[in-house]
Amino acid sequence: MVEGFTSKGERMANIFGNLELEAVVQTKDKTRLNASKSFSPKGEQPIDQVKISPETGVDLIAVQGTGNPKDWFLDWEYATAGTKTVTLEIKAGPHTETFTRSIEVVTPEQDKLFSKDSDLIQFEPDILKWLPAGKSTYNNIHRNAQYLILDWLDSIRVWRTDGTKLTKADLSLTDDLKQLSIYMTLELIFMGISNQVDDVFLNKARMYGQKALLVQGRGRIQADFNGNGTLESSEGADLRSFTLVRR
Repeated sequence: MVEGFTSKGERMANIFGNLELEAVVQTKDKTRLNASKSFSPKGEQPIDQVKISPETGVDLIAVQGTGNPKDWFLDWEYATAGTKTVTLEIKAGPHTETFTRSIEVVTPEQDKLFSKDSDLIQFEPDILKWLPAGKSTYNNIHRNAQYLILDWLDSIRVWRTDGTKLTKADLSLTDDLKQLSIYMTLELIFMGISNQVDDVFLNKARMYGQKALLVQGRGRIQADFNGNGTLESSEGADLRSFTLVRR
């Protein structure tokens, strides 16, 4: 077979499939499997069919709609945890190409987020109306806040006794940790929806950023510092004794 041609001597089409997925998503949490950036270049057959399968064992679902690339997505919720293989099938004229990518699905217990949407509503009753398309929760933002908290603890050298970085499994969900996660999550959300300098959302982001700093400076972290799998009463860190480092 000549490179660039099929076994029948037909020139192979250039079809570029691009799947945008979250790296991690919780079970029963809405996520968008987005193929809208897929394309066929100029001079090639236009794309006339786009199908997505959210995981192995689920039939391909046509998502091309009216032909507008903005329609090339599938919103989905996964019932079980594990690594899922998402399949994208694109047809352009007589040619069909298949692309795959993986998404990691975890249970709420595995995710162990430090805050949740109901916590946010206590501070911002209308916060859910700002959810982006393809999402039913802010779990992805809570997860970002969790990462920032763990990174911050590492930066101020709040480590296990063996000098290794604390993980989410090591931390006990104290009121201080929960408050810190709430404020960081709200700061990230409002930063994300702010669209101009000094708008109301940016001001809210700054306010919650300051609240997070206050908790960082006066709070207490409880964790399994010795890594024996048991949280002991003596395992705590008063954050006032550490140098504060802003994210």
